[in-house]
Amino acid sequence: MKLAFYYHYAVLRRDGALLLPGFLGVFVDSLAAGVESLFLVMHTIEEDSQGIYDYTLKSKNIHCIEIGPRTPAWHRHFFHRKILSAAQSAINACDVLLVRSPSPLAPFLAKICKSCLPVFLVVGDYAQTAREKKIKGLRDQLILQYNLHFDRIFRKSMRSTDIVVNSPALYRTYESFAKSIFQVRTTTLSAKDIFIRTDVCSGKEIHLLYTGRFDRNKGLFECLEAFRDLFQKHPQMRLNFVGWDASKDQSVLNQLKAKATEYGVQQQVIFHGKKAVGAELNAVYQQSDIYLLASYHEGFPRTIWEAMANGLPVIATKVGAIPDYLRDQEDAMLIDPRNVSQIVNSVETLLSDELLRKKLIQNGYVLAKQNTLEIQSKILLDRLLALKNKQISNEGSTIY
Repeated sequence: MKLAFYYHYAVLRRDGALLLPGFLGVFVDSLAAGVESLFLVMHTIEEDSQGIYDYTLKSKNIHCIEIGPRTPAWHRHFFHRKILSAAQSAINACDVLLVRSPSPLAPFLAKICKSCLPVFLVVGDYAQTAREKKIKGLRDQLILQYNLHFDRIFRKSMRSTDIVVNSPALYRTYESFAKSIFQVRTTTLSAKDIFIRTDVCSGKEIHLLYTGRFDRNKGLFECLEAFRDLFQKHPQMRLNFVGWDASKDQSVLNQLKAKATEYGVQQQVIFHGKKAVGAELNAVYQQSDIYLLASYHEGFPRTIWEAMANGLPVIATKVGAIPDYLRDQEDAMLIDPRNVSQIVNSVETLLSDELLRKKLIQNGYVLAKQNTLEIQSKILLDRLLALKNKQISNEGSTIY
């Protein structure tokens, strides 16, 4: 199968190689391993100003169909014909176009597919995210209206497009709109990333860990406040933040540092910066004891599989697809968002209840082994091939 893949992240060319952010790069390589050729239909950038392009694509059967620099969402929406015109023939030389969505170009990519079968890989609900964001001014109001308008266009395009979703919550959201719908799990794990541990919560220091983007909606300030309270009883405890602040002024990162100083725990709160997916990031997990994710809303974060693969018991909020995939006090400790006391109580429970802690770790390993790139990418590619074969069969049976 010749597979084309689009996502609104750009690809970086450096010394003849193609670079992507780690979470996306490992996924692309896993797709390439299961197809004849993989064509990236992507925007391009000349430099990595945010320091997130840390993964060099390894597969030799990956080719890039460049569609120019990544412009603002509104520009891509209104000028889609110009952006996509040069890529149309190359896309239609492929069997399937997989469009990671939502994205401003998604409906228009589906329309230019003539011989190529378009399939949406839906990993989020922009309308829901937009509604949950606090409106602070005219600009936020305009963004909300644009996202709601785009969502209507996107849902309309699903009527004639097969889609794949990565969570039960998205399945429920879109099942009545799509031509057909199928569920698969997105992950960054490879089978070689599973690391068996026996030393969790047994060292002199107890390390709490968050990994990911620095955003207020991730519940980072609740984690910090909970740590302040925990530190009073557990002076050997440390809180580790691994990730990046995508804003130009680093506002969330700076506010976290200021708040740690205000709480008097600046020496015990460690900011590690961004770590590359794979060995570098796994090393941080393997030096930690409990994983915290206090998000206000989510799809299903890949970081949970990463933490479980490295033997960490997980504390996560009951939002998005998290309670669909994880059972409370069986696979993870599930808590309410914006609830500092529940974070504190869950950490205390994991420290004091060894049997519960070991059960969560063991069940986490089982889940992680089921959610590797090798397994989930094969499920996805098998689905795409079946859809393409169905299209060919339907075309062959058409009477003219």
